[in-house]
Formats: sequence, structure tokens, C-alpha cells
Amino acid sequence: MIYDKLKPHIKAKMKENAKEYESVNWLFDKLKTKDNYSDLTIEQIRSICTFSDVFYYDLTQKELIWGDWLIKQ
Repeated sequence: MIYDKLKPHIKAKMKENAKEYESVNWLFDKLKTKDNYSDLTIEQIRSICTFSDVFYYDLTQKELIWGDWLIKQ
């Protein structure tokens, strides 16, 4: 599942934000049901960026398409 593959700094920031925003827990639940980055919706990717303090406009097209910024290789 993608949740287990999240880069540590992404997961840590999301857990920190979960204390303030309950919707992060909804997102964690979604990540626990998905196996591949390509299974995520654009809305879910945008939410991950929001709650992990990643500015998606700083990501390259390759990173955004393949998920290199999010998942441990």
C-alpha cells in the first residue's frame, strides 16, 4: 500500500497536520487502500501536497507524473 511507501518527511508532516485537520485521516485511509501512485486521483495528490507542505508547482512534471517526490524507491 502507498501509505507504507511514503517518504518519512511526507508522512511526518501529514501526521503533524492530522492533529489539526481531520481530513488527513481520511487521506491516510485512502492511501492504505491504494497500491500504486497511478491509482491516486488528482484531488488526492493535491491533498497530499497540501497536508505535507509540498508545493506542487515546485515539482517537475516527471516527479508529478511518476510520484518520485512521494514514494520511497
